[in-house]
Amino acid sequence: PQTGQRFNAHGMTGCLNIYGAIVKDATISVQNGQCEDSLNIVNSTGSIKHINIIDAFADAIDLDFSMLSIDSINIAGAGNDCLDVSGGTYEVKTAKLIKCGDKGISVGEKSSLVAKNIELMQAQIGAASKDFSYLYIKQAEFIDTPVCVEAMQKKQEFGGATAHLAKINCSGQYLQDKDSSIILGLE
Repeated sequence: PQTGQRFNAHGMTGCLNIYGAIVKDATISVQNGQCEDSLNIVNSTGSIKHINIIDAFADAIDLDFSMLSIDSINIAGAGNDCLDVSGGTYEVKTAKLIKCGDKGISVGEKSSLVAKNIELMQAQIGAASKDFSYLYIKQAEFIDTPVCVEAMQKKQEFGGATAHLAKINCSGQYLQDKDSSIILGLE
């Protein structure tokens, strides 16, 4: 249960925490997570077949300092970000993200995320690339999302970021700062 503390006695923020692991073809599911992150994976490598998160209190998935390949993600309800990655290299083949309280996808702190097909319904920001990060999405459909994509420096110790969406269907805004870039089209 949510106690006002953002992390457990080991400094982890998830209801389900995976730390320093080699993951092979895992299937992970978390429902009604009442922690800072329903799923938190840190310093891990490998492959995940499917992640299913339903009704996350804050972030649904938080991946930190890892190198992971994920076949499919399904998220239905997150109080904050649906997918938040930092400090690593990530690949997602398909994701269906519904009702993200803040961002559908957040890529930060020198991360790289390559995704093939993203379906997003209801988020304040569809995808954000921040702080020396690179985001590439081959195909995206963002519905009911006021800001489609943003690329920005958020933290002083980093710099700009890049967001590249080869094909996107979204009617919201595109926001970037002077040190960042958003590339639409071009595979």
